[in-house]
Amino acid sequence: MTFCTMHVPTLGCGSRRRGFTLTELATVSATVTVIAGLLLPALSEARRESKKDHCLANLARLAEASMVHATTDRTEMPIPAHPLMGMLHGAVGEYEWGGKSGIGAPLSVNDPTTSMWGTQFGRGPASRGLNRIVYGDVFADFLNDPGPGQSNWLNDTKLDLDVFHCPADYGYTGHHSTVWRDSGLTSFDHYGNSYVASTLWVGIPGADCEIMSNTPFLRPLSRIPNAANTLLFLENSGKFAWRKNYGADGCTFLAGGPLGGDVEVDIRGWHGRPWHFQVAFVDGHVATIRMEGHQQPQPRIGRYPDLLGFHTQYFNWHCVIIRGPGWQKDTLPAPPVRTQISCSGGGVLVNSIQ
Repeated sequence: MTFCTMHVPTLGCGSRRRGFTLTELATVSATVTVIAGLLLPALSEARRESKKDHCLANLARLAEASMVHATTDRTEMPIPAHPLMGMLHGAVGEYEWGGKSGIGAPLSVNDPTTSMWGTQFGRGPASRGLNRIVYGDVFADFLNDPGPGQSNWLNDTKLDLDVFHCPADYGYTGHHSTVWRDSGLTSFDHYGNSYVASTLWVGIPGADCEIMSNTPFLRPLSRIPNAANTLLFLENSGKFAWRKNYGADGCTFLAGGPLGGDVEVDIRGWHGRPWHFQVAFVDGHVATIRMEGHQQPQPRIGRYPDLLGFHTQYFNWHCVIIRGPGWQKDTLPAPPVRTQISCSGGGVLVNSIQ
């Protein structure tokens, strides 16, 4: 005898559940495809916004750490000067104020520990001043202790120093060091830092020429007159975006160095928009700014005031008054800060960043 228990009202005894037809499957597949097509851009935008927020948060922490440095350091400088400033090839302090050991521009192609940005060349994490403030005094100085198989030097290149690493940092985006471009590395891996300090160098030609800083770098915090507008740090992709119209101001004679000639190409920030870059200002606030070339202040300033006691008619000071909507690199009217690095050697230093 056969028994039939009716648990499912719509199915009779012996009935079987019908499967999907090909038409129904195709409809479901098409629906899923449409939904995915609608969701993916939103998810991509959400990821981009998350990276943007993360990067801005990093810059805010770096600005805060700079304020701590300025208040605890006897020099009152917001950006730590590296101990090798002016004494080593390319040591002009733009990257080695914080971060890990970089692996860019190695002397030996197959050995990343030979990078000029690494521990072997005195630029390890223990030597980068803001690291101590952000993470504490936790980095051993391995300059003279490479470890078995150079393991200490290699480990310094692998540190996960999140505050100095922009999550959107995917490397070169136009008009920057050709060595960085050719390396194919992120800024974080090449230099050990996704961010660059705002630096600008000036000098008056002559036998006693000395490089001077025209930005917050090497300058006490109290000698920065417009802290809310003055750039402190920025994402490295935009370091040279202010140069787009440099030649139009008659300043091409200062445009030497290892940069490519593609000043007019679009430079994309790491967050998706050409000529838009994330920055931190001296007063501690952060923002996304547009930096597509620079604007000369009006009326045009032909030269710096004689704040240094120089009596000169050197009319190219306007080439280092670099400003844009809501931002400036220069610290006019404060005078430039002497570095005690001669221009003869300094020209090599300034033009040798890789």
